Parts: sequence; C-alpha cells; structure tokens
Amino acid sequence: MKHQRNLILALLSVLLFGGTALARAQAAETRVALVIGNANYPSGALPTPANDAGLIAQTLQAAGFDVTGVRDLDQDSLRKTFRDFIAKVSAAGPDTVSFVYLSGYGLQLEGENYFVPTDANIARDVNVSSEALRLSDYTKPLAALGIKANIVILDGARASPFAKSGPPLAGGLALVEPDPGTLIAFNAAPGTVAQNEAGPYSSYAQALAEMMREGGLPFITTIAQTRYSNTRAMRAPMSCSAFAALSNMHWKPSASRVAESMARHSAWKGWWISAPTRPTMLERALVRPCASRLTR
Repeated sequence: MKHQRNLILALLSVLLFGGTALARAQAAETRVALVIGNANYPSGALPTPANDAGLIAQTLQAAGFDVTGVRDLDQDSLRKTFRDFIAKVSAAGPDTVSFVYLSGYGLQLEGENYFVPTDANIARDVNVSSEALRLSDYTKPLAALGIKANIVILDGARASPFAKSGPPLAGGLALVEPDPGTLIAFNAAPGTVAQNEAGPYSSYAQALAEMMREGGLPFITTIAQTRYSNTRAMRAPMSCSAFAALSNMHWKPSASRVAESMARHSAWKGWWISAPTRPTMLERALVRPCASRLTR
C-alpha cells in the first residue's frame, strides 16, 4: 500500500510539475511561422497545397505560433516574403523557434533544393536556378541568427512538369546537410516523389497536423511520427544543435503526454523516436551521433 501511495505521488508530481515546466518553457520562447501554399501553376493547378497550407497555418496558430500565411506567390513576392520573414525572426530575438512550411512544387538540381514560384518558366534544367528559389539561400540566413531552432518542411516532392527539353531533372528532393540549429523534413524520401492525390488535403499534411495537435509531444517526436503515418516521408535530417533544442521543445502540453514523453525520454536516453513500435536499428543509428554528444 505504501509503495502504491508513493507511486501515485510520484506520478502526480510528474503530471503537475512536468506540465508546469513545459508551460514555462513555452512562455519563454517566441514562435513564428511562415506557411506558403503554391497551387496555381501555368501547367495546371495542384489540388492540395492551398488547403494544406491553411490546415498547417491553423494548427500552428493553435500551438502558439505567430503565423504569416500566403498563397500562390510569384517569384518577386516569394523572395520578398522570405526576406520579410527573416527580418521578423531576427527582431524576435534569440529565444525564438522558426517554422517554415512550403507546399507546391519542389525541385533538386546539383544537390540543392528549390521551391518553385507560380510564374516560373522552367523549360530546361539551366532555368531552375534563375526561376526558382534555392532553399539554402534562406535557411542559411535563418541559421545565422542563432535562434533556438529552425524547422523547415518542404512538402514539394511531386512529379515535375518542368524541364521537358534537354537533360531531365533528378526526381524528388535532395538530401542536404542541415545548418546548425536546423531541422529539414520532406514529404517523400530523397530522390522520390509523393503520389498524386485528389485532395482536398495531402496525406502528409494531414499526418503532420494530427501529430502537432497531440498535446505535450516534443517537436522531434512530431516529425518522427509523421514519417510513420506517411510511409513515403523521409527521416528528417537535422544538426545536432537542432536535436538538442527540439528534444526539449513541445507542442501545447497535456498531463498524459508529459508523462508519456518523460517515460520515453528515460527509456531511450534522449533519442525521442516515438512510433507504434520501438525504434529500429537504422533509426537509432541516424540519431546516435547527436545522442552520444548530448550524453557525454
């Protein structure tokens, strides 16, 4: 009986004080997000990006993010929107979490990923660099700000209608080395494309929104669980500094999720791989370099 009473007291402490700690951590940080859905391309409108962007924007707002949401941007508007967002993140200060979600056409060229504006004219591969936005041109300035963490989700691995002349473009998106404090995730594994979907929402955006609504989940767990919900989604590459920061950041906490997350953290030594089954050897190997640094 005494053992049961002590166990109950311990559980209550986790639920009460754990939730309080998470709430304090959330109050201390600023959360800003940029959500873009490009759908109306000259080659034909995509059925899901506008709806996906709206879904993710609403979900981020509910999680305490100050969201800038825009749709169907041409090249000039797209570049200006990114510049304004970087300035906004810079003004928010070092205790900031930045979240960027891009839905539309994504392309890879020579190991770099590009997001395509709605007015792009990409007849050949050589047009990509001038007609689309190179993602690293904007993720690097964000990383250089030294904020808590950057999360970038490119929901753009689709069958491409571009570059029909000359050498074909490589399919899907390129696996890249993330900048310090940055996590990058795609809607499909590198070099592959997601299946065409009639909508109104893509399965990836729906899975991501569902995971974000789970109160108390760490940011890292959200990305990992989204992969399990959408089997073509890739394991997100991230820098070790992003791993350290995002392991301690949560969506809106709930008492049950606080206890569950703490239990997983204790069992798996900070790897934060949450799934229907235990992490596989490959998944553990992917995050082991970061985990080993954190536990030395």
